[in-house]
Amino acid sequence: MNRRPLRFVALAYAAFVLWLTVGPAPWRTSGNQVEGGILNPDAWTAPVTWTTGYLSEMAFNVALFIPVGMLAALLIPRRKWPLALVAGFAFTSLIELVQVPEVDRISDPRDLVMNTGGAVLGVVFVLVARMVRRAAAVASVTRVGAFAAAVTDAAAVRREPPFDELDELFGATPTASASPVDRAA
Repeated sequence: MNRRPLRFVALAYAAFVLWLTVGPAPWRTSGNQVEGGILNPDAWTAPVTWTTGYLSEMAFNVALFIPVGMLAALLIPRRKWPLALVAGFAFTSLIELVQVPEVDRISDPRDLVMNTGGAVLGVVFVLVARMVRRAAAVASVTRVGAFAAAVTDAAAVRREPPFDELDELFGATPTASASPVDRAA
């Protein structure tokens, strides 16, 4: 698979996500950021972190990172797919760390969890798609194998008497592999 176009798509999407999450915000961000954002242990235990926010905001954070996980899983070799999980977590951690000193951005543990969850979903989607594709390939090979076995079995069927009569008509002699019944006839 040529991964060059996929790399371009991944870079473009990463730039879009960075622009959206750490770029200039034309809107007024209001929220309850604990001093120090995700670096402050109190931010992880503060009730305001887990009790505020809209469901739509959380769904957006998950949905925004599903393609990140999918692209990482497609770009990283199959046997090393856990690295795609690490890449998704690292990317969202970078974003949240950059947001800590920003005055118009909020570094929030809930965002880190939701973004990482989206990346994990993206990786899972790719893994499931690969398993379905592999199962379909195995099923098609099995069907082809069963067909080939049926054709081989049909060719190995012993010659019936009408063919023996045709052999006699055309002067063919029975082969050494013919059964004793065929040779006696």
